[in-house]
Amino acid sequence: MVALAVALLPRVGWLAGALALLAWLVSPEADREGTALLLAVLLAPVPLLLPRAGLLWSVPVVAPLLGAVALAPAFVGLAALARTTPRRAGLAAAGFLWLAGGEALVGDPLLFGSPDGTENPALWQSSVTAGAADAVWPLLASPGLAPALAWAAFAVALGLLVRGRSWPLDLTAGTLWAIGLMVAHAALGELLASTGALPDARGAVTGALLGAAVAVAAATWLAQRDARLDRPALAP
Repeated sequence: MVALAVALLPRVGWLAGALALLAWLVSPEADREGTALLLAVLLAPVPLLLPRAGLLWSVPVVAPLLGAVALAPAFVGLAALARTTPRRAGLAAAGFLWLAGGEALVGDPLLFGSPDGTENPALWQSSVTAGAADAVWPLLASPGLAPALAWAAFAVALGLLVRGRSWPLDLTAGTLWAIGLMVAHAALGELLASTGALPDARGAVTGALLGAAVAVAAATWLAQRDARLDRPALAP
């Protein structure tokens, strides 16, 4: 039912599903008030980052899923496929927020890992106060969310660089973009290392290359599709 509601009324369905999930987490059966608090912090910015784009509000969950297989940076390339510049930036930033929250929830690094002060999930999942002190606050009080800005900038840049007009140019631009994203993650790793995070981003190379490949392939396919649609039909 929730999936049907999201498909028919994306924003209303998403909000209803989010509220239902949070209500269940704070119920006596689940007893996960700390988890509910962290999820609320992650869910709240999504509609603000992606206004009037309800169909995209669930896409950020892909970022931690990619992080689980050491491909988190590929999400930046996925975000670049959004139609407008604000949506590319918003989707990339939201994806990183969910990635960072996912690291706190599972207790394992998906990209850089959680900052110092983030405790084992078993210690805070059942308490609002513990969740605030041991999961939410360490994330907000450190530079741990700084990569969200870099992800947003690189998603916007890739959308502008790879346009589907020339496959060789797109491939070159995508490769240079991937190298830039690798360098950015290396610099961010140095910044975040002082907070207890990993100095090297997981999947920095393979994720960046995959993200660029996805963008180039999508741009090429869309350009070919548009060319076929614009081609006049042959007379019988």
